[in-house]
Parts: sequence; C-alpha cells; structure tokens
Amino acid sequence: MGYFISPKFYTIAWICCITFLFGSVAIGETQSRTIKLGVVDLNEITRKSLMSKDIARQINSKRRAFRDEIKNEEEKLRSDNDELQKQRVLLSPEALQEKFRALQQRQTALQRKVQQRNQEFIRLRSFATREFEKERVKAVMDVTKKHKFTLVIRRREVVVRADFLDITGLVLEALNKRKTKINIPDDLAKSGK
Repeated sequence: MGYFISPKFYTIAWICCITFLFGSVAIGETQSRTIKLGVVDLNEITRKSLMSKDIARQINSKRRAFRDEIKNEEEKLRSDNDELQKQRVLLSPEALQEKFRALQQRQTALQRKVQQRNQEFIRLRSFATREFEKERVKAVMDVTKKHKFTLVIRRREVVVRADFLDITGLVLEALNKRKTKINIPDDLAKSGK
C-alpha cells in the first residue's frame, strides 16, 4: 500500500527548513546586541494627560455655551409661537399664515444651525485628537531616545508583561512636560486648520 504525501506537506516542510536556517542566523547575529523593550498604555496616557483633560474641558465649555444658545433660541421660538396662537383671532388668515411661515423658517434655520454645529464639534474633536496624537507620539519618541529603547509596544497588543517593562509613566511625564494645553479655535474654517 502506497502512502500519498500532500503537496502542502512539502511546502510546509520547506518553509520550516528555511525558517530554521535563516532564523538561527538571525538569532546568532542578535545575541551580541541588547534589546531594550518598553510597553506603553496609550489609553492611560490619553485619560491622564493634562493636554487631553484640557481638550475635554474646552470642548465641553464650547458645547455648554452652544447648548445654552440653542435653549434660548428654542424658548424664544416657543414664546413667539404662543404669542401667535393668542393673536389667532385678531389677525387675518393671510397675516396669520405669513407669521406661521416666518416662524417655521426660523425653526428650520435653527435645526440647520444645530446640524452645522454638531458637524463643527466633530471637526473640533478630530482636530484636537490629531494634535494630541502628534504630541503623544513625540513624547513616546523622546522617551525612546532618552532611555535607548530598541522596541516599544502598545499595551493592548501585549497579553502578559512584567511591570518593569511599563513605560507609561515616563511617557505621561514627558507629554505633560511637552505640552499641557492646546488652543482649539472657535471656528476651524476661519482659522484655516
């Protein structure tokens, strides 16, 4: 009885041989070098950094001011609507219709304004996130160069690690020294960013 050996077996065997040969050469070359490894938790840096807290504070402040502005405009529209309802018996049907149309146009304009502002908040958040990430990368690079790390890995890709590999505190400290605040413009379109 003859045995059938799959072509996949030969391919896998060939890959294993090549990996073994070249892998051992690579291991032999790197044994003379020291590898300094660091693990960084970027989410923790985002949560704890002074810059990200400043971003959240500024965006929340802008959002609160906008919410108050919209609330005032909505109250004015409601008040005008109530007043128009009271004048219903006093005005001619044409005049009443014209005032209702004007009120509806103001409501539509307010809805459009809310949508535009929501888009603006998305752009502001994206701008701030990009600026923060640039600074965070610079802080990681500063720590990497200063402490001569040969490899820095994100925490989320690591299943198990020793505590001495964690450089999150060093990166957070470097980031907080680099930049604690960011200037988020009121209108990105006007600022050209």
